[in-house]
Amino acid sequence: MEGSFSELQNGIILRGLCTACGTCAGVCPAQAVGWADVDGEPLPELTGACANCGICTAVCPGAEVNIPVLEKFVFGRERPDEVPDLGFYREALAAWSADPSVRTRGAGGGLVTSLLVYALERGIIDCALVAGFRRDEPCRTEARLATVKEDILAAAQSKYACVPVNTLLNRALAQGCRRIAVVGLPCQIHGLRKTQFLGEPALLVKSIVFMVGLFCASQFYFEGTRHLIMERLGLTSLHDIAAMSYRGGDWPGHLVAELKDGRRLVLDRHQYMYHHLMPAFKRDRCEMCVDWSAELADLSVGDYWDPRARAGDALGTSSCLVRTAAGEEILKGAVQNGYVKTAEMEASRLAAGVGYELKKHGAAFRLKQRRRFGWPAPEYHRETDYTPFAREQQLAPETPS
Repeated sequence: MEGSFSELQNGIILRGLCTACGTCAGVCPAQAVGWADVDGEPLPELTGACANCGICTAVCPGAEVNIPVLEKFVFGRERPDEVPDLGFYREALAAWSADPSVRTRGAGGGLVTSLLVYALERGIIDCALVAGFRRDEPCRTEARLATVKEDILAAAQSKYACVPVNTLLNRALAQGCRRIAVVGLPCQIHGLRKTQFLGEPALLVKSIVFMVGLFCASQFYFEGTRHLIMERLGLTSLHDIAAMSYRGGDWPGHLVAELKDGRRLVLDRHQYMYHHLMPAFKRDRCEMCVDWSAELADLSVGDYWDPRARAGDALGTSSCLVRTAAGEEILKGAVQNGYVKTAEMEASRLAAGVGYELKKHGAAFRLKQRRRFGWPAPEYHRETDYTPFAREQQLAPETPS
């Protein structure tokens, strides 16, 4: 295999197809790929001597994700055409942390946090790659390498700005980790599965043992967060912020900024997600992604939305699609050892959420239009059926307690 970073740069990055997943930096044997900040967004850049191995381009999910090939690689068979389309899964569950403090702290039910803590404490993993906030600029996100329980707890909740989590793969290996878990968005899982399919770098492929994929309707430009902070919260400087959360307070959580002067500013989630950040500042590459529920992960986890639940009156709960034997084994162990609780869930009800519509219908149609006019667009080697179907009756059952 031959190739250079310039091919990645010219064929993907400069064409607007980079997902900022971090895979190119995380797998580079020469550790020659870093990150530039362009308009507040991370973009890969060459920071060392390229070895012309071609791995970065081969594993990049920006321009191509051969879903049929990767599904056969992961699951051993081709996907049937079903409505709603959620990919392969063994079981659908509602789940939550058995620890009330973790459940309250999480964006949903604290499921991902408790699974990682269980896997770390039982020696199933050495570390987890997660999304956190920067210590020097607490309103900005960054990838974190979690090696102790406290690191995992600190990374709880959703981050609505880009986090190149996969960039830490090389660092994890350098620190001696040989059993790595990754919590990532669908594009990050795509990059990891492409790396496994390629089989290189060999040590890294062997070391990735567990992937938690997060349901993702879209990621957002940090510019959207900056506008929220200054226009809706009234701050004149980002440096006034001591800590921030996109899902702080009672479920379902709100934008919370803790200031250095002791003040606490809160913006209701529905105001900023549905009337500002979501429609105005979605990342352009996300508008072309047709994977909502992280279809290639070992476990896929997202919010569990009950239309009857009222903000402040309900505890968060996670939706979970168990996809592989590895995911099934870890979830089963976490339940048996008292870390997690679960309840049955009808998977088709997940399609009642807005995320399904944004990705499986809206993005699929948009992708077709962009290809029609010759715009840069990713190739998934599978046409996603955006045909309408009745969804108003697909309401979630009562929230488990």
